[in-house]
Amino acid sequence: MNRLSEQQHEGVTLVPVDPERHALEVRIERAKGRIVEDLNRASGLLRDVAQRTGRRLGTALVLAGVVLGGLVLAALVRRSRRRVRITWR
Repeated sequence: MNRLSEQQHEGVTLVPVDPERHALEVRIERAKGRIVEDLNRASGLLRDVAQRTGRRLGTALVLAGVVLGGLVLAALVRRSRRRVRITWR
């Protein structure tokens, strides 16, 4: 971004430095730096949470798959057994 203090034109006299404007520009630059730091920190925290959640979710999915597979296998085994029922009269 071109600021008044950074703009250079040939043949134009230099603009006197306005201390209030300069102080405001410095405050804005510092605020930008803090915002970038905060965003980087928040991004890192989100990444950490996503990794931990992903691990937990993966473990839960594997366990759910094992349980579901066991239930399906038990149902198939039970269904395949054909017992001859003897009834006494």
